[in-house]
Amino acid sequence: MRYEPRIGAIGWLAMLLLLASCTQAQNSAPKYDADLIFGYDKTLPLSPQETPAEETALYRVIKVTYRSARDQRVPALLVLPKNRGEAKLPCVILMHGLGSDKRMFEMLWGPLTQAGFALFAIDAQYHGERKPADDLPFFGLYPYRARDALIQTVIDLRRGVDYLQTRSEIDPDKIGYIGASMGGIIGSMFAGVDTRVKAPILLVAGGDWRVLMEKSTLSMWRDAAKNNPKQMEEALRVMDVVDPVNWVGRIAPRPVLFINGDADDVVPVESNKALHNAAGEPKKIVWYKGGHVPPPTDWFTVIGEVTRWLNTHLKGESSASARRDWFPRWEIWGDSIVNLAPAMAAFFWEFAASLRAYLSQLVR
Repeated sequence: MRYEPRIGAIGWLAMLLLLASCTQAQNSAPKYDADLIFGYDKTLPLSPQETPAEETALYRVIKVTYRSARDQRVPALLVLPKNRGEAKLPCVILMHGLGSDKRMFEMLWGPLTQAGFALFAIDAQYHGERKPADDLPFFGLYPYRARDALIQTVIDLRRGVDYLQTRSEIDPDKIGYIGASMGGIIGSMFAGVDTRVKAPILLVAGGDWRVLMEKSTLSMWRDAAKNNPKQMEEALRVMDVVDPVNWVGRIAPRPVLFINGDADDVVPVESNKALHNAAGEPKKIVWYKGGHVPPPTDWFTVIGEVTRWLNTHLKGESSASARRDWFPRWEIWGDSIVNLAPAMAAFFWEFAASLRAYLSQLVR
């Protein structure tokens, strides 16, 4: 008599769950190898060169250059608060947007350093001091150039963290990030592949290059796609490796803050949502009413979200104590926080000006 084993209902359920978990694991497997794309020789000497650049009543600035991959030397600024005491400082890496440079956040250096943060900013590839005389639009019709520049900048930022870890003033376990627009796109990848970055803030950033190329007002691809669809598809194939949606999910379980405008036509809302959906938990998504640059009515909302996030996740303070600690220090700018408006206005107008400058390149 032949024995035929029977599988009960519980056995079938267990098998189905096992198959489902295997399928989920396959689907969630990384699409690209981070070490192959954004890896570098960690033993390569940084060979930093440091020069005092400027000093105010609130902070001092050190000009730094250091060695990165592909024989690049990266220009950077390290901003340290004055009268900081002996405690090691949390440091926020500030990454500028398209067409700007490492001084994009300069108007906010005073408040940020007075709140107890050191700051570090670099020029992205083909920006600032790295801008060639015969420059081409960063996101022009040369996808390999754009891809390579984004990869280079992510590696440059990782080397920047290597440098910060050599500074006695900096707490190596409290390195944050704020990136705006292109800086947010870069930050999605940078924070995704480098776990030393805690609780990144991604301002007006997005993902999905098809949406960005087809719908962004800054894109040169919209007309090109109509005339030569194959060229567009090849560009998308090339750029996929630097699509933030392929990297932002790796930030988890570190928290990430997204701030976006609900009428953005530079990094379209569809692109914003693609990035949000690709991110893991925990994450916070904040929408303001407006385009790529927040309207004046929402400036304090945006700054408030950023400061609470930094204090909570980089300093480890509760939201209530963070507010008490932060806002009195902002009074260095005047009798009340309302007097911060000129500095905030200057920052956001500078942001808008850099976009206009880039757009003017496209119409020449």
